[in-house]
This record gives sequence, C-alpha cells and structure tokens, in this order.
Amino acid sequence: MDRNVVERYRLSLFGRIVMGVAHEVDNHLSVVLGFSELIQLAAGKEQKVRDGAGKILSAGEKIGAIVQQVARYARPHAPSPEPFVPGEMISEILLFSRYDLGRDNVTVLLPSEVPPGILHADRRDFGLALLAVLFNAAEAMSETGGELSMRVSIDGAGWEFTVGDQGHGIPAGFEEKVFDVGFTTRKGPLHSGMGLPVARHLAGQAGGTVHLANGSRGGCDATIRMPMKARV
Repeated sequence: MDRNVVERYRLSLFGRIVMGVAHEVDNHLSVVLGFSELIQLAAGKEQKVRDGAGKILSAGEKIGAIVQQVARYARPHAPSPEPFVPGEMISEILLFSRYDLGRDNVTVLLPSEVPPGILHADRRDFGLALLAVLFNAAEAMSETGGELSMRVSIDGAGWEFTVGDQGHGIPAGFEEKVFDVGFTTRKGPLHSGMGLPVARHLAGQAGGTVHLANGSRGGCDATIRMPMKARV
C-alpha cells in the first residue's frame, strides 16, 4: 500500500474523532472556568489573586471558543442556506486556522475591513470553501514565505472574497487544470489536489464562482464571488 494512502486515512480518521475530542475538552474546561470564577469571588480584596484568576478565566474562554469553532466547522451536515455576517464567519475560521496558515514564514494579513451586510449560503460550507482557498495560497508560499492577504467587498451583484499570495503564480495553461480533482504539483499526503475543486463545488452550489489569476505584482489571486441570494 502506498504510504500516502495510509496518511490520508490517518487524516480522515482524526477528522472523525475531532468531535469526541472537542466534547471531552469542553467537559474538563467547564471545571477550569467554573473554579476560576469561584476563586475570583472568594479572593475579596486580594487583587493579585483576582487578576490571576481572571487570566485563567480569559485563557479558558479562548480555548473553549477555539474548540467550539473547530467542532462546528468539522461536523458533517446537510447543506442548508442561512443568512450570516461574513465578517463573523471569517473571524471564526481564522480563530483555529491562523497558526497553520502562518507556517513556513507566511504572514497572515487580516482583512483591513469587512463590509457590513448579509450573505445567504450554508455558513459552514462557505467557511470550508474559504479555508480551502486560504490553505492553497499558504502552501504556494511554503518554499519562499510571504504575505497571505484577504480582501472582501460587496456591490449590487454580490460579495467578492479575494485571497492573495506571493508565491510563483500559476503556470500558463494551468488556470483551469488546478480545479481538476486530484491534480497537484506538490508532494505529500497533505496535498491531495482536492482543496480548489471542493471550493469551486461548494461555491457553485450556492450560485457562486471561484477564479484564479496571477497577480499584477506576482503571486496568485483567488477570488470567490457569491450572489446576494443563495441558489435554492
């Protein structure tokens, strides 16, 4: 058996058990948070004790938020369009993905501004599509490092999410080939050639599109365009 098959199975299996891990961590975390609050209440005028308990409580709440969002986006579900605020969804997925996106000397630049407004689509599916595009951009800079940026805009036609990298760009003639299932120019089990095809599929289900083009200053720009209303 090819070793890559073994590693893909490993990733698939751990993807299945993440829900159980999240449940167990959440149970123990509730104890930490509960006793942190009790310490604060019992500390009275002992400010250092109160401050220390506050730091524990704050760290515990951040851990809880990360676990909850990982579990939320990893959970299998039947697609169901809903109205949501894109800025909130972006914050959710970056909460647990920013560290991995920032490997290999990649600097993650958060959107300078996310316009207010509502997007109608399956929140978790769109989050997965955006994650796939983000990780594809980060992987394009795995050898050189660089800046990973995101721009978000909205007009009368709908939403536009553009992820830019500073990698080598797309070779001529490969603009559509990269969307073929299983196509990849990188080695290793993490590079299955599924990210961009999945992103285009999920965006397409909601009436959107995914397009890649070389940037004017090098690298590649991946743009997800989504209509104001989801396809029913």
